[in-house]
Amino acid sequence: GLTISDACGDAGLTVSSSDGTPAGTCPIVIIRTYTVTDACGNSSTATQTIHIDDQTAPTISGSLTAISVEGCTQSDRPAATNTLDYLRDNGLTISDACGDAGLTVSSNDGTPSGNCPITIIRTYTVRDACLNSSTATQTITIDDNTAPTITGTLTAIPVEGCSEANRP
Repeated sequence: GLTISDACGDAGLTVSSSDGTPAGTCPIVIIRTYTVTDACGNSSTATQTIHIDDQTAPTISGSLTAISVEGCTQSDRPAATNTLDYLRDNGLTISDACGDAGLTVSSNDGTPSGNCPITIIRTYTVRDACLNSSTATQTITIDDNTAPTITGTLTAIPVEGCSEANRP
């Protein structure tokens, strides 16, 4: 986009460039300075602004292993494990154009549904340093599969009578 001219023509012109110190994080801004020097050491400069910005969300593929727990209320659900290792160890493949360094994991449990069993959908959000995000869900089922226990013996009830109609 520049037009370069010199009183002595283009022969002997040299071009060099240097990048300034990067500023910011999202985007990262770098000012590149181009210097055009003629054969006699005369020079002129032009600057170019470079914006490096991650606008691509992390990619998530696969599905999380469902969780089934014994219990009676939504408070029996296991606590969320908000780490990349947990998500990867339980069925997901996660990648980001900028690597793992800036990735964070958070979670949110949806409203429980049902009574017996209780179902909760947990949503995990993987966010990169530029706040792009992707989600994955995990189903948590809480169910009481244990019958009540009875201990002891009932006292026998003697009843005077001639038929079962006489029972109390």
